[in-house]
Amino acid sequence: MKHEQSFADIFRNFLQTKAPEYGCRFHSFSLDGQDRDAGADYVLTDSDRFAIVEFKYSQSDLVSEKFKRRRLTLCQELLKRHDMRELHDRCHFVSWTEGPSRQVKLNIYRNEVCTQAVFGSACGLSALMPNATTQTLASQFSQEFFSPNGTKSLSLAEFEQYIVWVLKETSASTRSALELVAYNPTSNDLALVHLNSLAEAQMWVQAHVPPPPPANRAGWGYGV
Repeated sequence: MKHEQSFADIFRNFLQTKAPEYGCRFHSFSLDGQDRDAGADYVLTDSDRFAIVEFKYSQSDLVSEKFKRRRLTLCQELLKRHDMRELHDRCHFVSWTEGPSRQVKLNIYRNEVCTQAVFGSACGLSALMPNATTQTLASQFSQEFFSPNGTKSLSLAEFEQYIVWVLKETSASTRSALELVAYNPTSNDLALVHLNSLAEAQMWVQAHVPPPPPANRAGWGYGV
């Protein structure tokens, strides 16, 4: 039995618990059906910076990406665009559980998926196998995601640039922005709010996700 959604939920809860250690907010937005065009299941943000992650329950599920025509196009177009590769490597990830222990691993999407091992020898991609040197564990990813240096995330402007390129140039989407869903905290009951841009999503998080207690971000620990 596959437990992909449960895995994604647990991963997001893990980052939620790690965020206060680094003095950060954290929120995740499901991409729902937009995953077809964006190549990921969730947008992650600390309210300032952004990343996207595709979740697979097991390592053997990674090859299922070969059935998604847009993903091969993404891989092929990344070979042509050095600027987009740089942005991709800092914000677009795939995560899976490995072996009987179900240890969680992550990698840059193209380094794990954009290979002949996934798409076949006639795909036109140069990489034969995944690049294991950029694989990381969840704890290391969380540290780098919440890092002030942003080694596993992009600024809003950079992330918008990358997402527009993915949607328009690699997925031929009619949209150039993601539509995200949050909730209305001023309602007496549960009511959803549609956010029509990443900028709106950032403003919602900054307004409605409380920051953790004051922390020494330079030292990545709480002050005395």
